[in-house]
Amino acid sequence: MNLTRPRQVLILLLLTAIALLLLIIQPADEPALRSLAPSPVLVNHASRTDLYPRELVSGHLQPVRRAWLRFEVDGRVAERRAEAGQSVSVGDVLLTLDDQDYQDVLIQAQAEWQQAEQDLQRDRSLLKLAERSRKLQEEVSRLNSLGERSLASKTRLGDAEALLAQRLSEEARLGASVNTGPQRVAASKAAMDRARRNLDRTTLKVPFAGRVNQVQLQVGDYANRNQPALELISDQLDFYAQVRGPVARALTLGQRVTVSVGDRSYTASVAAVQPDPDPGTFTHAIRLRMPESETRSGALAMVQLPLQPVRNALVVPWTAILLDEGSAFVFRVEGEHLQRVAVQLGSRVVQQQVIVSGIDAGEQVVVRDVAALADGQVVVSEALQPAQQEE
Repeated sequence: MNLTRPRQVLILLLLTAIALLLLIIQPADEPALRSLAPSPVLVNHASRTDLYPRELVSGHLQPVRRAWLRFEVDGRVAERRAEAGQSVSVGDVLLTLDDQDYQDVLIQAQAEWQQAEQDLQRDRSLLKLAERSRKLQEEVSRLNSLGERSLASKTRLGDAEALLAQRLSEEARLGASVNTGPQRVAASKAAMDRARRNLDRTTLKVPFAGRVNQVQLQVGDYANRNQPALELISDQLDFYAQVRGPVARALTLGQRVTVSVGDRSYTASVAAVQPDPDPGTFTHAIRLRMPESETRSGALAMVQLPLQPVRNALVVPWTAILLDEGSAFVFRVEGEHLQRVAVQLGSRVVQQQVIVSGIDAGEQVVVRDVAALADGQVVVSEALQPAQQEE
């Protein structure tokens, strides 16, 4: 767009006026930079102390004993006397099978055992008679041998010797039968005892006092050998949990600990600690025996377990630690300035952080709001009071 000469003169005058105005209102002196006031910080001394760490572990309650009861013989269920939740005592009958076939087997085994006993007694008596008969026949043979010159004497001698051989054979047979008789009696008795045990196995009884948890068989069902029939649990409970290796190594059998279940606390004792960890989780199973007053099986529970004490540990409040790019630092107070110092951390116990290396006991470190501080910063130190330390 073409501007006329008067317009061009007007724009030039306007720009000149703006430039003169800027020259008139510019500041006479450049502003001076002011230094920041020192920042107040809370400090405390690094100190050495004995620590008694504890670990909060969660777990659940489960029965001390749990067993699936099974029939050791086959048969049809004839009677069911147990229901889930029922309390039972040792020896109570839970389930029974139809036992007629097993009774018949026992009767037959008893008869065979009695027959074997009688056969042995008979053979022993016959053996005694055979021995007496053989001795008499030997005497007859001896007398006949004295008159062996005549033909009649020779004939009688031959008959006597044949009869003696028969007596010896009968005595040998009876002797063998008597010698093997105890084995036949023992085998018959073993069969009878096995039949009696099988008859007893048709009744499923309570091996320990507790409660029935579930029943898998009904009257009329056919129960196979070793088929799960009924689950039985004990009334007393254990606290069960998986813990880390340091926790497991600090526990001893019989040690007393406090377990919290809901709003109630109990004193329990360490009943078992797995020494070799689970290969999948590398944790150790522990069981704490609960008092009999606690009956809530499956309930969630918490326990404070003691760890190994840490003796003469150098500690600072855990709020004094600054984590930056995978390393740990504290701010040490040097006069009015801060010095950022790299430290190696140990374990943390509640509000205390163990320092392995980097600072010494007695040195002052900042204990609050360390993320907002910088190395070399000027500060005003304020000692941490005990009341503030507990916050």
